[in-house]
Amino acid sequence: MTIKKPVSKPAADAPEALSSPAVGNATIADRFKLDLQDPAANKGSSGGVAATIAAIAGFIALVVSGVLTFVIYQHWEFLQGA
Repeated sequence: MTIKKPVSKPAADAPEALSSPAVGNATIADRFKLDLQDPAANKGSSGGVAATIAAIAGFIALVVSGVLTFVIYQHWEFLQGA
């Protein structure tokens, strides 16, 4: 087992101390950084397909909810007549 020697910190007014990243904090933060994509490489071609699929799914959900509302209303009318 070895004992690590304490490392002396440079003075706060030294220029190298201001430009260097924090040793303990930057290691954890770098692990969670997202890889940024080049915005010029893809001009919305994948976004258009996703938006179309979402619009179709929304329209189908609207139709299904309309049909269910109609069926429930008709059932309520049937129960009122009985």
